[in-house]
Amino acid sequence: MTKPVAFLALLICLPGACLFALQKAPDAAIEEIRTAFKEINSIKTYKKEEYKYEIAGCVESGSLEYYLDKKQIVKIKETGLIGDGGWDTEYYYRNGNLIFIFESLLGAPADGKVQKSEYRVYVKDGKVIRFMENQQIIPADNKAAEMTETAIKLLKARTTKNFKAALCGD
Repeated sequence: MTKPVAFLALLICLPGACLFALQKAPDAAIEEIRTAFKEINSIKTYKKEEYKYEIAGCVESGSLEYYLDKKQIVKIKETGLIGDGGWDTEYYYRNGNLIFIFESLLGAPADGKVQKSEYRVYVKDGKVIRFMENQQIIPADNKAAEMTETAIKLLKARTTKNFKAALCGD
């Protein structure tokens, strides 16, 4: 009688354990990305390349900083201003692959109220596994897709110096 009860208990618990493991998998990937993020930001010996640019109708004052570990890009920091707003976007890479994006937007419309937004994109194996607006997890949308596309274009723009195509779609 004990064996059938144990077998029945196993059948009941096993699907729940599998579901729990599936839910935890993204959390493990998120923790991996956070660890890489901290590691990249803790190292101060990266070679840094800086570029300034202006693109009419897109960026009035922009800068890009590429951080390289030997010849491998590990981080790109993009800063820009246009009108009454500005942004800082950081792109993180591991072994040439995008892993994380953090974007902070700041704007002040005519009424003077400063508005701030933050976006986080976690990427594993070329796919968005988590997208956040401010502190809320939200479904990945066109914004997440555009951000990841820009991150990939910026890798190529370092050699071509065609920042307009990478950042403004021209």
